[in-house]
Amino acid sequence: MVTFMGHVLAGLGLLVAWCVFMYFVPRKRCRKCNGWGSKHKGRRRACGRCQATGRTMRLSAVLVHHAVNIAKTQLREAIERRREAS
Repeated sequence: MVTFMGHVLAGLGLLVAWCVFMYFVPRKRCRKCNGWGSKHKGRRRACGRCQATGRTMRLSAVLVHHAVNIAKTQLREAIERRREAS
């Protein structure tokens, strides 16, 4: 029988897996041009949202990347404080 703690651990596992996915696959197909790079096939006008790349960043991927960069900065500062203290 699965306990409450089992459900919590499963939820945390899914959250970690989702964060890892967002970190390594941050881009998705542009919804405005459908990944073509221009709004219509025949036109040469570039899509304003993706700048003709056909790919855009997921919002959650941006948040995950910011969180990782903040964690890296905090870790570096803690290492430097430790080096200065000793």
